[in-house]
Amino acid sequence: MENNKNVALTRAGSSALMKKVEEPEVIVTPVADIFETADAFVVKLDMPGVSKETISLNVDPKLLTVRGKIVPFQKEPVKMLFSEIEKKSYMREFNLGTGIKLDEIDAQYEDGVLIITLPKTDEVKAREIQIR
Repeated sequence: MENNKNVALTRAGSSALMKKVEEPEVIVTPVADIFETADAFVVKLDMPGVSKETISLNVDPKLLTVRGKIVPFQKEPVKMLFSEIEKKSYMREFNLGTGIKLDEIDAQYEDGVLIITLPKTDEVKAREIQIR
């Protein structure tokens, strides 16, 4: 048997063992919907399998970066015999224009969906003009 860190053994059939080279972690771009309300822009990202504790949001005046990681399921120490679930991380970047209150950005994660609310500044909010 080879002594290689990148090789794992998995069961094939009833008793045979075959070598399976572990794939490197995959980085996936989550799909997104972007909405605009009167007061904010809302970004909805599908990130199934991600634990809330692994999600990070980083914002600077021009860029919003979202990252999340799928952590392998383990309730107690176990020996993995077979796995088809990819090790993967999510990563997506959004360019930000002016008109967003960066210090008031809010995020909620539930059932594999991350919702980010980007409040608008008063300067970019639509307003009604009174006719005289």
